[in-house]
Amino acid sequence: MLDLAAYKLYLVENEIRPNTIKNYMNTLEQVNNYLLGNNLDLSKESMITFKDFMRTTEYSKGKFYKTKTINQKIIAINIYFNWLDRKDLTLKLIKNQTNEHRESISRSEYRKLLKAASEEMYLFMLTIANTGLRITELCQLRASDLDSSLQNVENKGKIRAISIPVFVKKKLKKYCSENRIEETIFYKNQATYRTNLKSIAGRAKVRKDKVYPHSFRHYFAKEFISQGGDSTELQQMLGHENIATTTIYTKLSTNELGERFRTIKNV
Repeated sequence: MLDLAAYKLYLVENEIRPNTIKNYMNTLEQVNNYLLGNNLDLSKESMITFKDFMRTTEYSKGKFYKTKTINQKIIAINIYFNWLDRKDLTLKLIKNQTNEHRESISRSEYRKLLKAASEEMYLFMLTIANTGLRITELCQLRASDLDSSLQNVENKGKIRAISIPVFVKKKLKKYCSENRIEETIFYKNQATYRTNLKSIAGRAKVRKDKVYPHSFRHYFAKEFISQGGDSTELQQMLGHENIATTTIYTKLSTNELGERFRTIKNV
């Protein structure tokens, strides 16, 4: 029912990242299967019923989609309909009282993770936590980049300059020298690093759902603000086009908000 093959070709031709293409296509295939399985035509009404289906139906036994996940799927669907020039079919996002990023690690958890890691993974976490790099950007970092005071990193065709703190740079240079690394420092595929982080979390007794590459970027942002950093500076450091994206990192998560409320004692 949906023109998935042509749309995928469009995404590839426009150099959309493979993981993004995979996520978009998985969502659209889910829509397609829902419509075909329920003998529904492609209409606004059927798309609204699909939205309700995502909100109320288990995707696995005992598991329901979180609001954030549903909204990500809705965004993917709306992008497809815009490409199809069928804006009449687009869906509204589900509103949350609080717009928050996934819960990040605490300072004590961060230190536990560093202690439980191998040298490579120690440096992997340390570098992100002290630069705010995305995993895609970190996996582009080369040994030769460490000789410059500023490092240029690319994401989605845009380049920004970052500076790796001296103490981190020294550790990276020593690691490269001892392991005879002359090209990409973190050369394994991203899935390997994500899997390694979950293993480290288990050893460190830190909740695994809090430990993923982006949580160290989030940690960097939170620490920067807590130490008096300016949000507009942080926006530039993280490479965000919109300050609203940056403020998501600085907001308390639901759990953090609960902890903060529990410390209040107005007597």
